[in-house]
Amino acid sequence: SSGINAEWPLRPGRKGLTTAMCGNGVSWYGNHNNLEPEKNPKSVDFLLKYAKDRWECVLQFIVMGDFTSDKVSPEIGSLLLQSGLIQQGESETEHSVTSAGFQFLLLDTPAQIWYFMLKYLDRTESLGLNLTTCIAFIFQLSFSTLGKAYPIGPHCQFIQHLRQVGLVYQRKHTSPWFYPTKNGIDFISAGAANKASETREGFIIVETNFRIYAYTENELDIALVALFSEPLHRFKGFLVGHITRESVQLAFRNGITARQIIDFLETHAHRQVLKNKPIVPSVITDQLMLWEMERQRISTDEGVLYSQFITDHDFDIVNDYAHEIGCVMWFNKAKRLLVVSKKGHSDVKKYWKKYKQEN
Repeated sequence: SSGINAEWPLRPGRKGLTTAMCGNGVSWYGNHNNLEPEKNPKSVDFLLKYAKDRWECVLQFIVMGDFTSDKVSPEIGSLLLQSGLIQQGESETEHSVTSAGFQFLLLDTPAQIWYFMLKYLDRTESLGLNLTTCIAFIFQLSFSTLGKAYPIGPHCQFIQHLRQVGLVYQRKHTSPWFYPTKNGIDFISAGAANKASETREGFIIVETNFRIYAYTENELDIALVALFSEPLHRFKGFLVGHITRESVQLAFRNGITARQIIDFLETHAHRQVLKNKPIVPSVITDQLMLWEMERQRISTDEGVLYSQFITDHDFDIVNDYAHEIGCVMWFNKAKRLLVVSKKGHSDVKKYWKKYKQEN
């Protein structure tokens, strides 16, 4: 108010803050004046659909178990395998979803991408990428604008991997421009906060007769339901299935638990049954738990059978030694049969061989 003009020197910290607030610094994506402008700009609607479709390809790969699929690259398939979300099947081209993989499928999309990217960053060194550079680019991506094209810069290889899972869009691999998608922009904040950024309408109704009705045309949803039920009829936008002991036991053998199946049915319950208490009929949840307990009543251990002893004395010698070292699993003296653990087999074999040589 005195009208005196004074200049105040800025310390380095204040200068940096002024640059950040006023936008006088260098853009994170650098100078791109020498690049040809993007010829076919992509709309926000296109990018939203692209991101959704690409991520669903990854989820379908986890569920459907086919390494020959051209929708997911070998690098991404290998990452999913090493992350424990899928396990190797009977052949090199087949795999099945694991318990961890099924739990992964229950997460919302940002949390899934957050988990996937953490596993990816663990492998950056083996992929020939710099971890610090990748993390910096991911955070820069979170400040980008949906629908705006950015120059590739020095991140070509990393962007190719992000492109495969729908975090960025690139028209072709030689294009100098890329578009961040909503998945790529949002997953850091949504995943780190562990909050669902999406609301999806449920589609499953389960009846007390173990019939399951899925009101969906989505192939991924149908494949998920088929993991623990037997599909009976397929109509447009509608699937009828049956939860049976055999179908559930198959899910258990793949590592899926009864609790995970129940959580899936509750999470994706149709709006018409959300008012029910409980949402999933208790007869269904109780039976799923009982079927799981069936598997836990019987355990198996590998063993080695000793038989064809000539005399009772020979049997007693081996049987006594096996009991002495604590490796007997089962024996029948009348039939001269003895089963020892696989771990103790080597010692028993050496003892029996030495005894026969000395006698």
